[in-house]
Amino acid sequence: MTLRTRASIGLGAIAVGLGAIAVASPAVATQAGSPAEVTGIVAAVNAWTTQTQGYTFTEYSVGNIAVSSVNPSYARAQIIPTAQYRSQISTQWVILYGAGSQWTVVDGGVNFCDNVGGVPVAVVSDLFPTGQQCGPTSNKYTIASASNGGYSFRLQAQRGTGSKNKWASVYVQLNTSSGIKVTERRVGPVNGYAWSVITQKGSGYVTLNAQNQWALAQVYQSPGTLYDVFPFRVTAFGLSPTNYN
Repeated sequence: MTLRTRASIGLGAIAVGLGAIAVASPAVATQAGSPAEVTGIVAAVNAWTTQTQGYTFTEYSVGNIAVSSVNPSYARAQIIPTAQYRSQISTQWVILYGAGSQWTVVDGGVNFCDNVGGVPVAVVSDLFPTGQQCGPTSNKYTIASASNGGYSFRLQAQRGTGSKNKWASVYVQLNTSSGIKVTERRVGPVNGYAWSVITQKGSGYVTLNAQNQWALAQVYQSPGTLYDVFPFRVTAFGLSPTNYN
């Protein structure tokens, strides 16, 4: 499916999404993006999911796109999984920064309320007037973390949908020392790890050497089973996988 087709889907969803929000909150001042903005936003979302989440735009559509009227350099969009992938991908919001056809995802995911500190509060309130960006935080677990120089490297588990789900996805997150998230990437398969195993002490390990541009994450597969190992090259743009087991 081409990017143009996906952009058209996004445009169709805009009318529905903005209409629904306007009914719930007439004071919302967000505005629909121009064709160039929509195309750029969809492209940025697709790049973000492919590079950091491990899935592609063939598995979802991009909808509910809106540009902030408080600061038009910010926009929002929603990732809406297709029926086939609803059990693997969560419906989630992203915040973007840019202009015209050039946009970058600032943050996203079903649980990113605590990671938008760099975005003005008025913009967040404008884009998400009823807190749609917030998701449950109780099922996010830090397995291991390390810091070196101006960066920190964190290994986290995200439990599958449902508080009793036995499986989880695992992510690595690179942050600056001031707490700004540089990038986040999924390691291993979606819901590929047993929650009870990876949340045990010693179930994961990370090392970071930002000066020499490398990082390593290890995740225990199951009791008595060797680690999955995920090496990365650390660059100004984030984490680039060097190879996967």
